[in-house]
Amino acid sequence: MKTQHYFFIFFLSFFVNGQELPPINNYEPSDYNAGNQNWMVSESEDHFIYVANNKGLLEYNGSQWNLYKTPNESIMRSVKVKDDRIYTGCYMDFGFWTRTDTGQLSYTSIIETSNFELQEDEQFWNIIVKNDYVLFQSLSHIYSFDVKSEKVTQIAKQSEINKLFQVGDSYYYHVLGEGLFQVINKKPQLKGYSDFFVNETIVLMFEFGTQIYLITQDADIYIYDNGNVTQVATSQFKEKVTVYSAALLSDNSLLLGTIANGVISMNLKGEINYSLNQADGLVNNTCLFVFEDSAKNVWFALDNGISSINIDSPYKIYSDKNGNLGTVYASYQSNDILYIGTNQGLFYKQDNDENFKFIDGTEGQVWSISEINGTIFCTHHLGVFILNDTNAEKLNKTIGTWQLEKLPNHPDKLLAGTYKGLQILKLQNDEWIFSNKIEGFDISSKGIVAFEDQVYVNHEYKGVFKIKLDDRFEKLVKLDKVVTLGKGIASDIIDFKGELFFSKRGEIYVNTDSSDDFIKDEELTKLVANDQYTSGTFIKNDGYLWLFTSENIHKINIEDINGKYNIESIPLSYELRKEKIGYENLTKVGPKKYLIGTSYGYTTLDQNYDYTKSHKVYINSFDRIDKNEVSNLSLITPSEIPYQGNHLQISYSSPFYQTLSTVEFQYRLQGQNEEWSSWSKSNSIEFKNLSYGDYTFEVKSRVNTIESDNIDSLSFTILRPYYLTNLAIIFYVILLVLLIIVLNVFYIWYFKKQKELALQKQQKELELKNMTNEKNLVELRNAKLRSDIEHRNKELAISTMAMIKKNETLNELKEELDNLPKSEESKSLKKMLDKNLNSKQDWLTFEEAFNNADKDFFKKIKELHPTLSSGDLRLCVYLRLNLSSKEIAPLLNISPRSVEIKRYRLRKKLALSREESLTSYIVEI
Repeated sequence: MKTQHYFFIFFLSFFVNGQELPPINNYEPSDYNAGNQNWMVSESEDHFIYVANNKGLLEYNGSQWNLYKTPNESIMRSVKVKDDRIYTGCYMDFGFWTRTDTGQLSYTSIIETSNFELQEDEQFWNIIVKNDYVLFQSLSHIYSFDVKSEKVTQIAKQSEINKLFQVGDSYYYHVLGEGLFQVINKKPQLKGYSDFFVNETIVLMFEFGTQIYLITQDADIYIYDNGNVTQVATSQFKEKVTVYSAALLSDNSLLLGTIANGVISMNLKGEINYSLNQADGLVNNTCLFVFEDSAKNVWFALDNGISSINIDSPYKIYSDKNGNLGTVYASYQSNDILYIGTNQGLFYKQDNDENFKFIDGTEGQVWSISEINGTIFCTHHLGVFILNDTNAEKLNKTIGTWQLEKLPNHPDKLLAGTYKGLQILKLQNDEWIFSNKIEGFDISSKGIVAFEDQVYVNHEYKGVFKIKLDDRFEKLVKLDKVVTLGKGIASDIIDFKGELFFSKRGEIYVNTDSSDDFIKDEELTKLVANDQYTSGTFIKNDGYLWLFTSENIHKINIEDINGKYNIESIPLSYELRKEKIGYENLTKVGPKKYLIGTSYGYTTLDQNYDYTKSHKVYINSFDRIDKNEVSNLSLITPSEIPYQGNHLQISYSSPFYQTLSTVEFQYRLQGQNEEWSSWSKSNSIEFKNLSYGDYTFEVKSRVNTIESDNIDSLSFTILRPYYLTNLAIIFYVILLVLLIIVLNVFYIWYFKKQKELALQKQQKELELKNMTNEKNLVELRNAKLRSDIEHRNKELAISTMAMIKKNETLNELKEELDNLPKSEESKSLKKMLDKNLNSKQDWLTFEEAFNNADKDFFKKIKELHPTLSSGDLRLCVYLRLNLSSKEIAPLLNISPRSVEIKRYRLRKKLALSREESLTSYIVEI
């Protein structure tokens, strides 16, 4: 991940102090995941950055670093990009990289393909590319590679080649201890052989104007003319520096990369512009290569990491890295003096000064610096100070003061908002003095506005107060609270061009007169929406109203003709500004140049800068992820991706390297969603389980508010699942035809079967009907039989009861006869009674009736007990009729006691136990 540092220039004892610098980008080895040392930097046409690293070739696309390891695992010393080839040199090999369809780089070794033999232990430290040939320089040889014929030719062989230089269309190289050589017609010619070339080490040779300049290891500048040298500048360093690399930048300044002293900027006169070392923000103090890309970003290949600055940045940073200044709360430019008010006091710096100087007596918190009627005031924790050049004088009787405000129609008076209410300052004998405190109002008055004949005071926790003062500005006459506005942390109130503005989170209100009629302004409110709001602080400066939000600084003006707002948004986010929220401050320090106070110093903004820098967006990789295995897909030819497990990842970038800029991306996947996504800083997107079909992925970028010049895209197809392929469809068609045939045969069979089943059903219904009729007939018969049985049982019962009644009657008559005197007639009558009591005919009649009612009983009991006598069977019959012994006795013409004896004997014949009931046994047979 890229880390951003904002540094001011603090030179060593032999350098200048207190200057401003463009912000620095630092990339540590942990950011790019490669070796510590970096040896050379180059840029491609699509603005990707390539770095020769100890581990191989580093590629940076603006969003992420990619490492391509050196094929022979040696240290990569040099890199140079030309068209679609990236030439590199390492130990005992040089070649080029080209991009494949998948976006990856593939290496081709020129040494291997040309079968060229190198000298032992050669390493290639420099590369110069022309249209038809490429020069590779080792410490002992220079080789030429013909791009068309792909042949390698030796150009020079020396003992110790220091550096190879391209000067216009000519090529020079310096040999330590021998001199300066020029390659002419593919042969080296000694051009400089004076003591200078023998003893000095040349690190840079370039053409500027009509002259050729030389930069030595000691940072001395010479002009070269046909073998002769003339010194034009001597390094102005108080201590010795060793320059390892150097570059002439597009702004005609020199940047020197040193050993152990960081980088130094100076002009062609040898005058130092600034210096950066590890204490000032570089990752490392040893710079091995300096390179300026096409966007004026200067890259430093360091001994431990990579850094870059943008010399064309509209921003310059003064970073108080040692905490000498503190957090900046206020600033003011007065002619050649810049005042800075911080939490530690008041500082100043004149144009010709190197450092900020402290103004005695101003220790403590400064809140504001402003010029009113030709006098510069400083509001301070201790009171109000008047500034006179480099001196500050505190006004007596003033207390801790937030700000000062002019009183309309009273140029000789000022209203002071203090920690404990309001005070009046007055001009007396051309001197400002304390006049009085306003009686009746003791609330802390951080935000005050004198608007027409009213005074408005904003308190973050209590709201907005509307105050009416007496004519002498001595006491409060009337106090109202503006309920409509409410209250809010970091809210603010200000007047601008005859209108009163109040801002807080999510709302801005405007009042055009002194009434309580504050109306919410929808256009301005959009600027402080919840996702954009950091503070409601308004700043009046340079004729504009300024408002800071999370992503921008808004410069607001009101058109004099139609009263409409003209809002210019400057793309500088809070994440990059780092100001003290609620105490934002800005002041004009030059033509369209503004100073913004931050928590660590200040930032200067040059509005002459063209923010509409063009840039492009590129799709870098298209990967398919399957069970944690990544497959690279083509970025050129539309890929066909299996339906199963279609987990895709697309990475993209916009190579824009300015530090104080925000790069965002927007994409859409046509075929899934035609709408563009919301803007995001993420440089990759994943898609999972897409439906089958054709898709086109499109992406565009936005740097600050400027969209990319292009929309990059790639197309791909998610194949149908196996069950929807053409072969599967053919199989389904064949299967459908077979199914139709089978169904047709089945239907024929089915209808035939149904017909048979219908006939069977009809036959069964007829049979069932017949069975039902037969059943009904049987039931009728059974009913008749039951009726007959009931009738017979009734007859049997009647017969039985008649027999019992008859016998009882006969027995009674017999007993009566026994009581009469005996006579022949009584004997004859008694015989007749005995005959009727033992009438065999009665039993036969009863037996016939019983058989009709229970015809199987005699058969069953005889089978079970064949030894039973007729008397026993007769007793069994009476028992089956469930007659008691008393009822059986008359039928057998014996006493009930005799019946019990018979029953006992019958139990024995039937072999029944005591527990078993004789009657129950007989009934159940």
